[in-house]
Amino acid sequence: MTAIATIAAKYGASQLIRALTGNDELSGLASELLGELVASEDRLSEQLAGLGRQLDELLDQRYTIALGAGQRALRDASTAPEPNSRAAELARARDLFREAAAAASAKSPLQIAVAERYVALCSLSAGRPDAVPAALSTLNEAAFRALTEALPLFGPKAYEKARNQLPRSSRLGLRGRREERIDELGSDLVDAVDGVVGLALNLLDESEALARGLGQDLGPEADVDLILPPGYDEDERLATTAQVVVRPTAPGPLRFGPLTVAFGEIKPAPGRPSQLVQATAWVPEYSDPGRPPGFEVEVLVRSDFPVSPALVVSLRPGLVLADEILLEVMPGQPAFTGVASDMLAARMQETRLSYFHPGRFVNEWTVNINNVLIFQSSDRQLLELEGNDAP
Repeated sequence: MTAIATIAAKYGASQLIRALTGNDELSGLASELLGELVASEDRLSEQLAGLGRQLDELLDQRYTIALGAGQRALRDASTAPEPNSRAAELARARDLFREAAAAASAKSPLQIAVAERYVALCSLSAGRPDAVPAALSTLNEAAFRALTEALPLFGPKAYEKARNQLPRSSRLGLRGRREERIDELGSDLVDAVDGVVGLALNLLDESEALARGLGQDLGPEADVDLILPPGYDEDERLATTAQVVVRPTAPGPLRFGPLTVAFGEIKPAPGRPSQLVQATAWVPEYSDPGRPPGFEVEVLVRSDFPVSPALVVSLRPGLVLADEILLEVMPGQPAFTGVASDMLAARMQETRLSYFHPGRFVNEWTVNINNVLIFQSSDRQLLELEGNDAP
């Protein structure tokens, strides 16, 4: 957890916001907060630079300078002897972080998210809560993009990328030595991706804490877990990909970052007999096989912003994790193949998926996004699922 999320959990989001906005009764908490930020994030620029080098995303010098200067101003604000000097340092820090956000590379959404996070914090601390929602919205968009771009590399694709990056040279010697080098480079890439995923998740968590503290209605809180691939802790070559699983803690839509997934009511669907459909001027005669009676559910997936790039969204019965087979599923396949799928197209904000399940009633469902982000309709934990086959 980040300093913001830790203090929000310790004191409550509303107390956090009151401290940040300069409430005299909470001046001690405000000092603790800024002190925690300075202590925990002095090396954030170096962390971003290291991750960027490993992922071929170099930091712009203007970004590095502005971010570092903003962090220095934030440090000075944490030790300011009186309110006016603290306010001046916070205003200076906010301007520097805005400059960093403007200089952030479009290739690295994580840089944008980090800068906007500081803009939000400084705006709050400077008594400008009205400026916070816009910064949090940009933060959510950028952190979500960083997460969904990084997660596919948290598995076998890291070694594929390492293989493509490794030049074919006689200096590497035998094939075995080349494979060892691929394992080393792939492992380094996985470590870098782990850093990006962890930071993106923390930023999204922190953004939610701030938004709730400001009184935004985000619905019930969700339980978010990062599922690491087997062999990660032993530094073995990964055969599966990491994934983020989002579960409800109370009835209502599931919200994670900028995405909201609303599972509709499960309704009975009557059967439909087979019939011969008459030909038209445009469509030849064909046989409609009909369907047996069953149950149907509709799910709405909505983004706060027009997505880019497009997201592949699928819906299937039961509580299941990502399945490599889903990579082969094309949008528009009939629901009776076992999965309903669609695209949340670029520059669009929502899509609806309907799934018909013949025969028996199913009350647990899974939405899969890009095969790395899993929304489950039930709060049953993974350990409870290991001994049961999904429907």
